Amino acid sequence: MSNIEKINVNDYQNIVVLTGAGISVASGIAPFRGPGGTWTEKDIDECATARALARNPQKVWDSFAFVREKSNKTEPNAAHKALAELEAKHPNTWIITQNIDELHQKAGSKNVIEMHGTIHRSQCMKYCSEPFVDREIKFHKCPKCGAPLRYDIVLFEESLDPKVMEQIYEVLESVDLFLVVGTSGIVYPAAGFVDMVSRTTKARIVIVNLEKLNYRGRVEQINGKAEEILPNLFAF
Repeated sequence: MSNIEKINVNDYQNIVVLTGAGISVASGIAPFRGPGGTWTEKDIDECATARALARNPQKVWDSFAFVREKSNKTEPNAAHKALAELEAKHPNTWIITQNIDELHQKAGSKNVIEMHGTIHRSQCMKYCSEPFVDREIKFHKCPKCGAPLRYDIVLFEESLDPKVMEQIYEVLESVDLFLVVGTSGIVYPAAGFVDMVSRTTKARIVIVNLEKLNYRGRVEQINGKAEEILPNLFAF
């Protein structure tokens, strides 16, 4: 990967990185879609929707338990570490992640916006208190009121947190380098960020993904594994 043309980050004021499941594959966390994806083996309607949660909270909990268990044990890979180094050397760097595994934070990144929440917090289904850090794998009840617990993540049929989306649009307004890493480009609203940035800013847009994505216009694409590309992508 030594032939990659490096990005001189000192040429940019506001760097934003959008990450998807592809960045965590090298850490052993399977994506939800595509070959080997979780939803190729499980029924979304039965285990990952708001209706499923209302019907059977434990079934939804158990369906995602492997993500908490895996990310409790796994370590960030070279891609996560490269982005943490980028932020350390260029503090005005933000990561918008669609992932729920907290590997960016484990690598040392601080400016992380979690679009879909995190598997490492739980929330009482009666909302008697704020979400809390939770590493327990087995289904358990709220310690305060005894109601079922849920992961503090956004399920299918649920709306994204408007405060989170407001923060995302705020950082994208002033971006001048937008890096998109390991995402399918098909899940909205994240899939629309590239077009939005292209229309509303003069930012340089660089996509790092295993396969070429169907974006047009002034988009640069680098195809390959994030853990191999990102450590060689930045010049400071």
